[in-house]
Amino acid sequence: MIKNFFSKNLSGLISDDSWIIEQTEYCQKDNLVYETNFALTNGYMCIRGSHEEETRNSLPCTYLAGIFDKSEAFMMELANTPNFVPLKLYVERNLIGIEDCEILEFKRALDMKKGILFKRFKLRDIEGKETLIEEYRFVSRDNLHRAGSRFFVTPLNYSGIMEMEQIIDGTVLNFKDFPRFRVKHTETLEVSNLNGRGCYVECKTRDRDYHIGTGSVVRVHKLENNHNVIKSKRYSTFGEVSLEFSDFDVKENETIVIDRFNSIYTEREVPRNLVKASVDKEISDFIETTMEKELQRHIEHYEKLWYIADIKINGDELVDKALRFNIFHLMSTANKNDNTVSLGAKLLHGEEYGGHTYWDTEIFMLPFFAFTSPDTARTLLEYRYNLLPMARKNAIGSGYRGAKYPWESADDGTEQCPAWTIEPDGSCYRCYVADYEHHITADVAFGIYNYFSLTGDIDFMLKQGAEIILETARFWVSRCIYNSEMDRYEIPRVTGPDEWHEPVDNNCYTNYLARWNIGKGFEMLDMLKKDYSKEYDDIVSRICLIEDELKQWQEVYDKIYIPFNKQDKLMEQFEGYFKLPDFTISEYDENDMPIIPEEARKMGLRNTCINKQADVVMLMFLLPEEFDDDIKKINYDYYEKRTSHRSSLSPSIFSIMGLKIGDHSMAYKYLKRSALVDLHNNQGNTREGFHAASSGGTWQSVMFGFAGMGVDKNGMLYFKPWLPEHWGNLEFKIYFKENLLSIKLNMNSIEAKILEGPCDTMKIKFNNEIRDIAKI
Repeated sequence: MIKNFFSKNLSGLISDDSWIIEQTEYCQKDNLVYETNFALTNGYMCIRGSHEEETRNSLPCTYLAGIFDKSEAFMMELANTPNFVPLKLYVERNLIGIEDCEILEFKRALDMKKGILFKRFKLRDIEGKETLIEEYRFVSRDNLHRAGSRFFVTPLNYSGIMEMEQIIDGTVLNFKDFPRFRVKHTETLEVSNLNGRGCYVECKTRDRDYHIGTGSVVRVHKLENNHNVIKSKRYSTFGEVSLEFSDFDVKENETIVIDRFNSIYTEREVPRNLVKASVDKEISDFIETTMEKELQRHIEHYEKLWYIADIKINGDELVDKALRFNIFHLMSTANKNDNTVSLGAKLLHGEEYGGHTYWDTEIFMLPFFAFTSPDTARTLLEYRYNLLPMARKNAIGSGYRGAKYPWESADDGTEQCPAWTIEPDGSCYRCYVADYEHHITADVAFGIYNYFSLTGDIDFMLKQGAEIILETARFWVSRCIYNSEMDRYEIPRVTGPDEWHEPVDNNCYTNYLARWNIGKGFEMLDMLKKDYSKEYDDIVSRICLIEDELKQWQEVYDKIYIPFNKQDKLMEQFEGYFKLPDFTISEYDENDMPIIPEEARKMGLRNTCINKQADVVMLMFLLPEEFDDDIKKINYDYYEKRTSHRSSLSPSIFSIMGLKIGDHSMAYKYLKRSALVDLHNNQGNTREGFHAASSGGTWQSVMFGFAGMGVDKNGMLYFKPWLPEHWGNLEFKIYFKENLLSIKLNMNSIEAKILEGPCDTMKIKFNNEIRDIAKI
């Protein structure tokens, strides 16, 4: 048991091994990956898993949801804010640090069940003095403005004076280790001692002028009592660094406890003249609460989250733990109380993609929340509604009508995808993603409708959802071009999910979802007109939708071109795809990644049929009821041999679709590939942030693939599982239509019950048989 490695000060707090991700040895080159994987967040703030004593290879970052800035950057990005993690201990001027001493013992452990990062290390300095330090840190889920840490420090073979520095560093940069993109997004306004009792740094973002206050106070006492042992303090200001020095006596084999109370407030929550006062009061309240009680409240909050979100895979320790790891980071980052922010493609864990929101949220992450935390799912969609006015402006600016959502979204709904991409060698090339990857607009509509079908949240649809579906449908009607020669509507110059082929004409995924979006527009109008006449009149009047326009909608819906070969039942990924030089993938590397044929590489992959990720298969995954099993199998078999999975979004989709069409040969390998993206750093870029879409895809692979969960065209929940031989039962809870269900299943049996909700009984399907379940 990992907990047995720690002393009794911490062992009783640590969960069993199935909940622990551990680091067993220190290796400097791995720091950045562990900083991502050991990041802690509560949806308001995120601190990467950097070491308190600081190390040379490190990207310490504190990101705050919604705090974006551009300055000299190439796009709006999450601003790195003052770092409150550093805390340094010295004995006779020697730093007690893992890169400054001989490491005798080392272990870090992320406790996913409780949202705590534990650390134990025994060090010997150059004078031979040995010190044991054990610690934990957490970012409170109970109070989003608090983060705490506790250190147990034991001199093992010496007595004397120990010196300590607690630091808040305002010199932080974005892309610190990437000179070409390095930028400082904050201007420091105040560096002070927080009214004589700690450290404080206040800064503002340089473009948006948001004020951010960061404060920290330290308390030091003996293990056996709470009496303060600090002998002296001295506060110092070093430019943008707030530092408080203190010292205290230590005795051989006697443990000293150091508590650090941290808080952050920004102008997004309080007026700027109250930022410092809010931080000061929060820390005072935190100290009064005590570290132990705040931690206990934090743990209780996680218990409530895991009660719903946990999935037990009996018989597969690796995948079970990896799935928990993905769920942990995904659910930790969402904030159901703030609909002005969403989830970035790298969450709040790193710099890549600037913290921007993509289609990843609606397509890959939202289903997890719709089934486990519907309130959070609604909040994520309300973010899109808040930015609907800008989506309308985006459409007008591009020459279209309705609402056009940006491929990359920050806080104001403007397009944040850069027009040019700069390579590490300084070369530039034109980036057309923002110009052509318009399927994001249909993806948002899909997320909204999918949420409604799973939750039955008519209140959201009447107030926000229906309006988005109608305005996005209007966009697609204006985006289509009539081809009089062929008597059909087309969508020229687009990019589908497979970004290696851009731009193309009539991408199958885009055209099909555009038609689907228009069709759901009609469905919304029919529902509103029939059952909610007042809301119908309000929405139609507000968006100025008239009968003549609906005739145009119908014509486009009826005549939009879908590239489909009726003879061989293949959906053509885009017009002309089948004419490209054809290559298939038959070899895989040690990570089960496809090896792209060398001849295809030489030709340039965009000039061949080799795809980056799921495209046609993605479409059939999203709309399974619209394609018969024969078409799904034919297209899966064809595109599986031509997809490289160079996007982490892809393996989970092929895992699910392989199971759906009865090809189990690769499904488990694809699941592991998706589940271990960050744990094994198998994309090679975990250092830059967490792969959030892959985490959502991993959950979907287990639930929609192996558990065989879905909702049929009549709105009935069903399960049709296929489990690997070494798996036992799958156990989980989900929300469906406001009812909380408990499910335990294998391939031959299911135990299902209603735990809470409006229904006393419900019908579900298991292996195509209708079953009645009841509330317990």
